[in-house]
Amino acid sequence: MTSDQSLLLLGLAPAITRRWLARLNEPQRHYHTRAHVEAMLANLPPADATKEMIAAIWLHDIVYDPKASDNEEMSAKVAQQDLAGSDMAIASVVELILGTKRHEPGSETQNLLNDLDLGILGAPPPGYARYAHQIRLEYAHVPTPQYHAGRAAVLRAFDQKQIFQTERFAHLEERAHKNLRAEIARLQ
Repeated sequence: MTSDQSLLLLGLAPAITRRWLARLNEPQRHYHTRAHVEAMLANLPPADATKEMIAAIWLHDIVYDPKASDNEEMSAKVAQQDLAGSDMAIASVVELILGTKRHEPGSETQNLLNDLDLGILGAPPPGYARYAHQIRLEYAHVPTPQYHAGRAAVLRAFDQKQIFQTERFAHLEERAHKNLRAEIARLQ
C-alpha cells in the first residue's frame, strides 16, 4: 500500500493529513520521515491493513523531538485530536502508538506494528548503515562520546532479546543481531 492510498483509505480532512506530512518533513528528522512510514506501509500485509493500524503507522512518530523522552505520549495525543470524529477506534490507535515506546511483545496487532517499526534492524548491511547514519544525524546535538555510549546501550538491549515477534519478520532476526553487533563494535 502506498502512503497516498493509505491516506485516502483513512478518509480524514486534507488539512489533517497535510499537517502530518509537514511534521514528517521537519528539519530534525532524517530517519523518522515519510520514507519510514512508506516502508512500514509497504510491508503491511493487506489482511492487517485496518484503519487503526494504518493510522498507528502514520502517527507513531508524528511527534519526534530527539531531545524529548515523551514522543510516543505526545504522538498519542495528536492521534486523539486528529482522529476525533472519525469512525476509528481511537483508543486502539493510542494503545498501539504507546506500545512502540518499548517495543515489548503484546497483542498480535502490537507485535506487527512493532515489527514493522523495527524492520530496518534486519535490513541488508548497506540499508542498515544508512539508517544508523540517519539516526546519528537526528542526534547531532549529542556529543560523540555520549552518543556512542548511549546508542551502544540501546543496541545492546535490543541484541539481548528476540526482536521480531511475528512470523512475517522472523527471517530477519539473525541479520538484525548481526547488524546490531557490527554497529556496537563501530561505536566502541
